Amino acid sequence: MHKKRIITGIAASALMLGTVQNVYAANEFKPKEEIFLQGADLNEQQLEETKDKLGVGNNVTTYKVGSTDVVRYTGTEYDYIHSSALIKPKRFTSGVDVEIETPENITRITREQYMNAAITAGIQDAVIKIASIDPVSGEGALTGIYKAYEAQGHTLNGQDIQNAHQEMNELARISENHAQSDAFSDEALNEAIADMKAQIADAKTSSQQINDITINNIVIQTLNEKGLNQILNDSEIAMIQNMMKNVANSDVINQDPDAFKKQAQDLMKQIQSDAGDKLDALKKLDTEENRNALQKLWDAIVAIFTKLWHWLTSFL
Repeated sequence: MHKKRIITGIAASALMLGTVQNVYAANEFKPKEEIFLQGADLNEQQLEETKDKLGVGNNVTTYKVGSTDVVRYTGTEYDYIHSSALIKPKRFTSGVDVEIETPENITRITREQYMNAAITAGIQDAVIKIASIDPVSGEGALTGIYKAYEAQGHTLNGQDIQNAHQEMNELARISENHAQSDAFSDEALNEAIADMKAQIADAKTSSQQINDITINNIVIQTLNEKGLNQILNDSEIAMIQNMMKNVANSDVINQDPDAFKKQAQDLMKQIQSDAGDKLDALKKLDTEENRNALQKLWDAIVAIFTKLWHWLTSFL
């Protein structure tokens, strides 16, 4: 009996330790304070203008972000760094919010692409503000966030960061490819990506087997449900499948799949709330599949009235 109690106690302690470790791991991904990431090449006037746009207060922890930082974290080279960011912890809600304070100067990367990339990199429960005093494409804007995490002793996984950067660029490329399509929207694409991430995390929380076939099926099924299969080509679908394989193998999702799932679901809900009409537009496309469905409905209506007519004329 005494031996059984000892074993039970050890098991309970192990369970508690695992829970504590999961909580600690989750907290590693959350910012602890407000931090300003300053573009290293801003002059004094530009710096003050940038701080004003971002709403940077007094005595805020600040890190300078230069071209060497961007190369280190993303592998991309820039002549100068003017884009800056502010990250703040969320106190009472979850998920990652991104606010582009100078949308006219962030010319390529969208708010939704930033949010998806931030989740892939491992950032959780944060508000990120981005600004630039002159036009930039925007791919390096999250670099300062990665640097801030490392400076505060919470280094994000290097491969997760690389995957996030690749994902952001590839989603931007897909959106650029279909910019002229009336039904396509970047919001719809990113909502689908967040949905796929949530499904992969859900499978991991329930200890389901995750392999390439599973991931490919999640991607295809989700694209079909969202109507994106009618627009994306095979190469773009393969690109997304590779993104999701990177997500499934990432450090952040394997450390705490429940927390990752929550971040992805929060992003889905946010996009649905902000751009629900754009998501529905895909399902209204005048494609051959939709025309066939309408034709079948019309044929059924005609058949009903034909039968009714024959029944009525039988009495004449």
